[in-house]
Amino acid sequence: MPRYTLHSPPSRARRASAVLAAGALVGGALLSAPAAFAAAAPGDSPEDLGLTGADVMTHLTELARISESFADDGYRVWNGPGYEAAAQYAEKVLEDTGAFTVSRQVFEVDTPEFGEASLTVDGTTYEGSHFDNSEGIDAPYTGALALPLSADGGRLGCEPTDFADIAAGAIVLVQRGVCSFEQKIDNATAADAGAVFIYNNERPPEEEASPDDQLTNVTSGARNADDSPAATLPQSSGDTLAALIEAAPADAPVEGTAVIEKQFLTTQTFNVIADSIAGDPDDTVVIGAHLDGVAEGPGVNDNASGSAAVLALAEKIAASDVPNDKRIRLALWSAEEVGLLGSTAYVADLVENDPAEWERISAYLNYDMIGSENFTVGVYDANRSTYPAEGVTIPEGSAAIEQVYTDYFDAIEQPWIDTEYSGRSDYQAFIDNGVPAGGLFSGADDTKTAEQVQQFGGTAGVFMDRNYHTVNDTLANVNTDAIAIFAPAIGHAAAALAWAAVEEPPVEPSPEPTPGEPSPEPTTEPTSEPSPVPSEEPAAVPSPSPSVTTGPGANGPDRGDLAATGSDVDGSPLPAIGLGMLAIGVIVAAGTAIVRRRAHE
Repeated sequence: MPRYTLHSPPSRARRASAVLAAGALVGGALLSAPAAFAAAAPGDSPEDLGLTGADVMTHLTELARISESFADDGYRVWNGPGYEAAAQYAEKVLEDTGAFTVSRQVFEVDTPEFGEASLTVDGTTYEGSHFDNSEGIDAPYTGALALPLSADGGRLGCEPTDFADIAAGAIVLVQRGVCSFEQKIDNATAADAGAVFIYNNERPPEEEASPDDQLTNVTSGARNADDSPAATLPQSSGDTLAALIEAAPADAPVEGTAVIEKQFLTTQTFNVIADSIAGDPDDTVVIGAHLDGVAEGPGVNDNASGSAAVLALAEKIAASDVPNDKRIRLALWSAEEVGLLGSTAYVADLVENDPAEWERISAYLNYDMIGSENFTVGVYDANRSTYPAEGVTIPEGSAAIEQVYTDYFDAIEQPWIDTEYSGRSDYQAFIDNGVPAGGLFSGADDTKTAEQVQQFGGTAGVFMDRNYHTVNDTLANVNTDAIAIFAPAIGHAAAALAWAAVEEPPVEPSPEPTPGEPSPEPTTEPTSEPSPVPSEEPAAVPSPSPSVTTGPGANGPDRGDLAATGSDVDGSPLPAIGLGMLAIGVIVAAGTAIVRRRAHE
């Protein structure tokens, strides 16, 4: 599939110079050398299309209002009237730019209707809850209870070998933790389990969750009708049943009866897709966010914030004096909260029905939660410098996209950290099919550390977003400082990926005087622009290195003794900007821009 070198466009205020703000690379299949970041001119900042936090807040305020107005109908849940109203608002914003063609991609979703979920053992019924897309049981099912067992004695079920001693047809209890619910269910299915109950593990105190609380509002990925039926249990129920199983003789296992009542109805929903009129249709950069929310709350941070950023970005793209060189496709996904279904349906449709169009997609950028109240500035860790990303295939070129963000933050001295490249958002379908992807994330139910407080402020020892998936995910609880940091970074990434550099024509050298002829007389006419007054001391132009965090929070005076969180890619040379001073009152400034040729596969 085609991948191209990425450059930022010239700013409208700086088009006369050839100094560009970004030179991050994503290459032909894909990059063999690390991305480079083009230095900004003294006093300039990297190109960001002029996107600001205020621009994002305009749309976020309206999406919040829409969501709250449908509180009795599940707020902005993917199959409710609130989602339809939010989509209509988004479509109008996109159409009013005049720069995009807007359409709906309709797809079908198997919608679950839930009944009872329980496990009865020795006359005691332990009430459970449902995974959104797991399978149900047509009638009560009775079987022996069993526990998976890993080499270290754990009961997590994260490896197929953990189920080696499980008898076919057993009802398997698996503890939450480490790997995804989907992976646990898949492993139990491969062992021919009759049913699976995943019970909660001990929760951190800041969650304020008791052992009797249900594990609710969870998904096990997209529906797979071949999976073993599955449901959840609270920690207290799981611990009690695990103790019974372990105490039972091998020849007389504990038996239980599982009830998982569920039926699936086919329902339609849609993604909102907007293609830029400008740009090469043979090279498409997709930028997306999910527009749906959970039924438990208005979902303003998750993820009206990312959707609002996409809408504000559309307006800035339309307002640019220099049209984008690549086609930009903006996507607002549906049904993310029930298994990443909207983005998965989009990718599957192109891969299966229009592979040529799929091959034209060179990158995907994802924005899912950018206004967390106790935020960090997280960049998807595509180069695995902090997180191993086990079980995730990261397409070549994703690390270069990561560097687009990190170089930007380094250049403006904004601290940032890696956030796990887990595939657990709408970029998963893209990377599963080989498209490089990156994105930003302000945090959800991860606990903020004291070191992160030094970098970003906030409160240590509590979640980055205590309102995640609750009724309190409101506009009042969005951190506008986070929005103000993320917004220009989103504009910058679009600029770096979808515009090519504009090369200034070379300056013709003055002709050498012919021997024997008098030298040209100096002109007495004033120049059209006054020469800048030189400073007392020439200032050195900093060259941010992607291998060192240069923003606040890096090691240095008054910044604390914090570990550097920069990219570990070595050797990103920065374009040189030369400034020569020849005489008092005469300065010859030569600005050059480096144009990287797009490298087709």
